[in-house]
Amino acid sequence: MNDLNFDDERILFTPLILYIDYIYLLHNDYLKKTYKDLTPSDVTYLINIFYHQNCSQRDLAELLFVSESNVAQIIKKLEKKEYIVRVPDDKNKSRKIINLTSKGKNTVFMIIKGMYEWEGEFFKDYNPEDVENFKKMLYEYSQKTINSI
Repeated sequence: MNDLNFDDERILFTPLILYIDYIYLLHNDYLKKTYKDLTPSDVTYLINIFYHQNCSQRDLAELLFVSESNVAQIIKKLEKKEYIVRVPDDKNKSRKIINLTSKGKNTVFMIIKGMYEWEGEFFKDYNPEDVENFKKMLYEYSQKTINSI
């Protein structure tokens, strides 16, 4: 069952989140096959640390809508694998700042490159304006979802 095969009417009446979930599941499968020592969750953390440098465990928990204990477990694992480093915050010694190591940065660059390639295949039959509009709509959808919580 590799094809959803919905008729046009069913496509329009299927909630958008189900399509997003399906894409997410397929992308996670791609990540598992491509990055053997990282889980899809690890990838999410690494990319967010990349985009939010000098963040704390609490910052990540709020950003990813997970508990601080969940963050602590994954951060500990990523630190052991030398993808990240935790250092004391100069302004608050009880707080640890999380950043990527060189290995972590290189891995994130490879992951993002792979994501763009994956996305490129997905969008190859669409014009750039449609892709841009689609991404903007998804971004707005995600922001409205976050703001509704």
